[in-house]
Amino acid sequence: MAVIKPTFTLVGNANTATTCPGPMSVSINLTAQPLVDGGATGCYGLAVDKVQAKTLVFTGEGNEQTIFDGSAEGTAGAGGTVGGFIYMKNISATDLDVLIGIVADDGSASDLDQTGDAARLFTLKQGEFAFFPYDYTMDITGDGEGANATLEYFLFDRA
Repeated sequence: MAVIKPTFTLVGNANTATTCPGPMSVSINLTAQPLVDGGATGCYGLAVDKVQAKTLVFTGEGNEQTIFDGSAEGTAGAGGTVGGFIYMKNISATDLDVLIGIVADDGSASDLDQTGDAARLFTLKQGEFAFFPYDYTMDITGDGEGANATLEYFLFDRA
């Protein structure tokens, strides 16, 4: 069993700080780590096996793409028994957004930059990232704000 050890740390100053004031009246310092097998092994991390690593460069308007085809990644199963963990980062060299959306399995990727688009999950601005679980029950799609919007991603298959 291979293990990855993602750690999320969220730090912010109080809003009264003279440098880099935060959003709240108190400072915050939060760290979270997952436990392998609910902590039975005493190991922090996530049990994974297969890993995919890719970089996707969008060529401009109309270049929406399916990033992950759920049915191609694995078979359907009960929550927590199939799937994986996705890391995505907008590594665009210029100030271009990458929009991430969903579509029913085997659907078509669509333009995600329309106001109120219900298929859009989130937008990664230049340098922003996301790490989240994925159960392979739908397709994950992407859309670049313009030519050369660039997304780096990894899929760690749940062991």
